[in-house]
Amino acid sequence: MQTPFELNRRSLIAHMTALLGAAAIPAEAFAAPKGNGKAVRKKFFTPSQTALVAALADTFIPETDTPGALKAGVVPRFDALMGHWASAETKATVIASLAAIDKMALETDKKTFAALTPARRKGLLIPYDKAALKPVPPKKKLSGLAALIGAAASVADPGYNRIKDLLIGLHYSSEAAMTKDIIYEHVPGKFVPSLKITKDSRPFSGLGTIMG
Repeated sequence: MQTPFELNRRSLIAHMTALLGAAAIPAEAFAAPKGNGKAVRKKFFTPSQTALVAALADTFIPETDTPGALKAGVVPRFDALMGHWASAETKATVIASLAAIDKMALETDKKTFAALTPARRKGLLIPYDKAALKPVPPKKKLSGLAALIGAAASVADPGYNRIKDLLIGLHYSSEAAMTKDIIYEHVPGKFVPSLKITKDSRPFSGLGTIMG
């Protein structure tokens, strides 16, 4: 049985159905405001926060034989979202969760999360991820669609949940992932009743179908 933090691409792509994804985000969110004919955008995150976001993105989706989140340009796009799209509440929860992750690293290793080795980051983040994404009951009883949405959104650390969702969503909507990590299989296509899966297989995406 897979854990919530198994770092393989099939697991991550499968969870994309529950993510916000860049498709739900207006293109204007990534646009830089213009000043005197030149594109100027003040960064939302401080340098230390940017390093932490980069470390998280690299831990979620490291570079292998295909581009990782860093090479896909996830960090500056996430910064742009926070600066131009996120609500005040989202900004507050994201900043608080980033601070909590650094606090956890400082308490256990006397170093910031970004200063740790990739292996140590993963080792610390797996149990943290499990605790942060633990479902919690909603404050009030919901019904119908609201109950379904509320059940999916109610976790111990909503800020961490938003960070992880957006970083993964931004990666798999990037050109690097779309062209080098995901195979698009047009439907209808050749019917394969039994597809052999090997370690070299790539996940297939097409009309909401995930195979692998």
